[in-house]
Amino acid sequence: MEDEIGSSVPIVEISRRPNQGRVAETEEIDDYDDDHFSNHEDLEDIDDVDEVALPSPRHSRHHRPSSHRSPINGNRKIDMTPPDIKLENSKELAKQLAEEGKVDKAIEEYIKCVAFSRIVHGASHWKHALAVISLGEAYLNLKGYNAQAEYHAETARSIMLHGGHTASSMEEKAQLYAVLIQIYRVLGQAATGLKKYPQAEQALQKADKISQERSQLSCVSDRECDQLDIALYSAMACLYGKQKKHALASEKYDKLTELIEKEYGTDSSQVMKAYTDYGKLELSKGRHANFDKAINLFLQAHSIAAVIHKEGHPELIDTALALAQAYASTGWEEAEASALSYLEECVSSCTSIYGPSNPKTLEVNDHLAKMMVRMDKSQEAMQILRSSLPLKSEVFGDYSEPVSDTYKLIGSISLSEGNIEKALRAYKKCHTIEVILLGKNHRKTKDTLQTMEMLMSSPGLSHKFVLNKADELQKRPRFNSVVARTK
Repeated sequence: MEDEIGSSVPIVEISRRPNQGRVAETEEIDDYDDDHFSNHEDLEDIDDVDEVALPSPRHSRHHRPSSHRSPINGNRKIDMTPPDIKLENSKELAKQLAEEGKVDKAIEEYIKCVAFSRIVHGASHWKHALAVISLGEAYLNLKGYNAQAEYHAETARSIMLHGGHTASSMEEKAQLYAVLIQIYRVLGQAATGLKKYPQAEQALQKADKISQERSQLSCVSDRECDQLDIALYSAMACLYGKQKKHALASEKYDKLTELIEKEYGTDSSQVMKAYTDYGKLELSKGRHANFDKAINLFLQAHSIAAVIHKEGHPELIDTALALAQAYASTGWEEAEASALSYLEECVSSCTSIYGPSNPKTLEVNDHLAKMMVRMDKSQEAMQILRSSLPLKSEVFGDYSEPVSDTYKLIGSISLSEGNIEKALRAYKKCHTIEVILLGKNHRKTKDTLQTMEMLMSSPGLSHKFVLNKADELQKRPRFNSVVARTK
């Protein structure tokens, strides 16, 4: 048995005794575990599924049955579908709902899968662990809930480490490996989202090590290895990007794009997303960024979006906006015209699809205004910003950060034109909102106040403007309680 399975990642044997819930553990599966995980306390098992209450034999003939349980020969209709069939049906339905974008309903089906898998396989079986980690991955990918994903990954990991699992064949051993890879990958992705970078790197390295062991099994095809590596390299590239390890992140993105092109084709949505993420990583390097490389990546992503989507599709808007930001980040004069062109395209598409008051449209308008300021088109930028203020107040509220940021940008434009009074009025409105939202001690509030104090030092402005109520009271004449008597 040891020669067939291998000794690098020991797997335990399944007990063949009938009606045995837990299996006898022959070997430890936690060779990949370290001190960090070995000290982890076992998580509580998932709550037992409530049993379905059968109808009482003393059923009153005057009782009217509910609409979803139609009476048949005087009895209630009960769903007698076996739980194993219900499990398969919920799996298929969950995948279908997730593809259709019905997130909440998909999550409900994944929860049902956890319950049915516990009934069918038992609480300590590796297939139950697979259902638990599938629920955790659904929370991560569909809802962006990192804490829930981490919890379910830890639960699935506990089942795998303490369940005493077996591998009756080489194919089943490969399945066990695949579940472990998925558990540690989701655990790493969730830890990355929670900014637990050391734990994330440790988990992803374990997943990579198990993946290398699995690839040596004779029953595993190259395509299976590529599919697992695509998800794993994507998670590792994201982690290294968050850690500012740009060289490692670029290496993973190079491998990722190569595998995705091989698996899905050069004009697929998966390749488009990989190019976009890779371009954002390159821009995150700041002044050390390779702008030509970033622009080329965004151009490839935008061209793929144009092939697979119709004009005005949200993906086209996102890739065009990313491309415009890449051109604007270069600081080259010849790139400003390209950035402006793509931004105007984004504004037109957003207005036609979402409407002028949509948050996405307002965001793109802000990017366009900033680009016009850089190109010395201050009047056009001011017109865009002033026209967006009523819409932002309606969408976000009068006392909101988008409104305060707009006033601050208006103030900076007025200041650049030499109109100090208009700039001071705009900065004062911005400061009032920031005090309410962020407080007086916030960095943004202090920066705005510092700018206002600098402008107030200009001759002729101190008697026109006051920064706050306390300053206004100080400028009033002192009160004299003695009233002069007339002679």
